[in-house]
Order: sequence, then structure tokens, then C-alpha cells
Amino acid sequence: MESQHSSSAPGSAETLRRQTRTRDHRDAHARFEFVMSDPAVRRLGREIQEHEFHLGTLMSEMHQAEAERWERALREGDTDLFGQICSGKHGAHGRACLLDKGHDGDGGPHWGKTADGRPIAWLGTAPDDD
Repeated sequence: MESQHSSSAPGSAETLRRQTRTRDHRDAHARFEFVMSDPAVRRLGREIQEHEFHLGTLMSEMHQAEAERWERALREGDTDLFGQICSGKHGAHGRACLLDKGHDGDGGPHWGKTADGRPIAWLGTAPDDD
């Protein structure tokens, strides 16, 4: 005998799956927030950011041409030029990689500027890349 319930009726398998996914997502988010609020984790995050700024400053002279290219693209609204630049961004923290697409294939860091113009470098993918 077929069920009289629609797929979105309370108690249906689909509704239960949807509720479980929502609850799991909330639980995971709550666990993440709990871990990230730990004072030791926050201190470590600040230390990492200090090192990223330091490395970014050290690399600035080496990447002056890329910084100038970025500034020119911004001034002129050159979307073709933006298409040649690495898509590694970290919008939540206001940073953008200014190097050429594919540069990170060699294992080197992303290098760019923050929203306030500070040089910064970071390894690996940024959350906005995922």
C-alpha cells in the first residue's frame, strides 16, 4: 500500500532528512563557533595574521609589478586584466591575491593586498576559494 503522505509531509523520509541536515549544520556551526572563540585559538589567529603581514611586506619589492598592474586595472576598470590575476581571494578578511593565475601550482604563497592596502601573503586556499 502506498503512503498517503507527500514528500514534504511531516514525518516523511524527505522531511526527516531535511531536518537532520539542518540540525547537523547548526550543530557543526555551533561547534565551530565554540572552538574559534577559544582564547588560545584567537591568539594563534592573530599571530598567524602578523606573520602573513610580515611575509607580505618582505615580498612587496619582488611583486611591485603585480601591485602596479592591479592598481592600473582598478583605475581603468580593465576586466580582461582582472581575468589574468589569481582567483585566490579571502573576502571575509578583505584580501586579494595579485599574482598571475596558476602561480600557486608551485607551492608558493598567495601575495596581495588587504582592503586597506597592506601587503599580505598566505599559504593554501582561502575560505572564499572553496
